[in-house]
Amino acid sequence: MTDDNRPDDSHPVDNHPDDNRPDDNRPDDSRPDESLPDGVLASPRRSLDARDPDQRPARKGPSVRRPRPQSRRRSGGMRIVVILALILGPAIWWFLNRDVESTLPVDFSGGADGPAVTAAVAGDRAVVLVFPEWDAGGYVTEQRQISSRNRPGEDLYGMMLALCEGPHISGAISALPRGTRALAAFVNPDDHSVVVDFSQELVTGHPGGSMAEVATLTSILRTVALNFPGSRSCVILVEGAQIETLAGHLDLVRNFDPRRWL
Repeated sequence: MTDDNRPDDSHPVDNHPDDNRPDDNRPDDSRPDESLPDGVLASPRRSLDARDPDQRPARKGPSVRRPRPQSRRRSGGMRIVVILALILGPAIWWFLNRDVESTLPVDFSGGADGPAVTAAVAGDRAVVLVFPEWDAGGYVTEQRQISSRNRPGEDLYGMMLALCEGPHISGAISALPRGTRALAAFVNPDDHSVVVDFSQELVTGHPGGSMAEVATLTSILRTVALNFPGSRSCVILVEGAQIETLAGHLDLVRNFDPRRWL
């Protein structure tokens, strides 16, 4: 055979007819899944896998969760504890001490050994105080408010304290010597008698003279009469005892009727 009759290697050789047959081992998306029962659709995953690899969505790598710092958690917890303590602390303290304030004893005697009484709700009482005029021309009255618990003896004691302080108005002077203190006062509603007790300065600091003694007694007895109109007897004591006179003129060893000094 001559070379002209040899097949030309430059032309491609026709593929075998079997090459055009579908490959049984290659997955065919068009064929139904024989393993699934009738009426159940195949999973779309197969169709997604059959797409172009360039068009497939990129898979995300595993997420790494960073742990939060423990200090922030601790600081937040401590902050909550502090807030709760500030809110609940005063309420707990009030609940535990709510019955203590109403039973606190109050001593009105002015000494550590005096009797203690239970404090009551105090109010104000309007009283009238009597002072001599600065030029000895007469007497003036001054209205003042004192703390009161509706107890006559305590109210009388508050009035005598106010007399010892002196007037708060112009044109008036104090009839009690400087440094005089009210020590006690008593009211007996049965016989309408009162007793007032002053410190020794009432005698030792007195300027003397009949007019000055009259002014002192008038200031005390007229104040008693205006604020206790029903009183019929008043005894003036100095350091708990009766004295003969303030400065040698008026006798104090007796009971005075406050109404006669109005």
